[in-house]
Amino acid sequence: MTGLARLLILTLVIGCVALFSGAVAQEYGGGQTPTAAAAGNETNATNVTITSPEANASVAAGNVTVSVNVTNFTLVAPTGQPNVPGEGHLHYYLDAVVPTNASAPAIPKTGGYVISTNLSHTWENVTPGAHNFSVQAVNNDHTPLIPLVFDTVNVTVGGNATGNATVVNLTAENTAFNTSTITVPAGANVTVHFVNKDDGISHNFAVYDSNLRSRSIFVGDIITGPAETNYTFTAPSEPGTYYFQCDVHPSMNGNFIVQ
Repeated sequence: MTGLARLLILTLVIGCVALFSGAVAQEYGGGQTPTAAAAGNETNATNVTITSPEANASVAAGNVTVSVNVTNFTLVAPTGQPNVPGEGHLHYYLDAVVPTNASAPAIPKTGGYVISTNLSHTWENVTPGAHNFSVQAVNNDHTPLIPLVFDTVNVTVGGNATGNATVVNLTAENTAFNTSTITVPAGANVTVHFVNKDDGISHNFAVYDSNLRSRSIFVGDIITGPAETNYTFTAPSEPGTYYFQCDVHPSMNGNFIVQ
């Protein structure tokens, strides 16, 4: 190969390299380095999904547990620490409009809300009717994540999941209940017809996990005798021996047996 031929080939190679470099620079912009595209539909976005109850479900009146699934988000207790991407806590809402103001704590104007780092929350004594349950991921300072991250379901509360309906007649007289044992089916929709015969004396009916009262199952309003009322709640789904009492006079008590 002659020297002239070699010179022509070298010139063509240099020209091709220059054209390719120019095309790359035009596509990505001056000074930018091409990066690999994300594979498939992978995303690191935070997500919150209510797993129970299901949308448009019918659930028993009384205690309603809302359970969620959270992805790409670390739940930490809000103790005044600064906001950190990818961490925060949950706000559970009952019959509330989900807050959307990014510069204010996510506290609804109406309805109930609870701050939590748990993947479930039990709303106690939910009354029969149509209700809305929502869960929102928020920053350490309680402001909403942006973009908003929440889920919401509408349910009908009333009736009872097991089909059991139980009426209990309970009387308070001479600062004593007329029975020391109440037995109901597990998960039953219980109505306690309570009669307070003590003139001028206040009583109520309340159910707890034990006589230590570390967890309340139902706490009825206090009424002053002579008077009567109906207390309605859902019995625990777990069989066992629980505890009931008058909160005004704890010596009035007994075993609340769930079978």
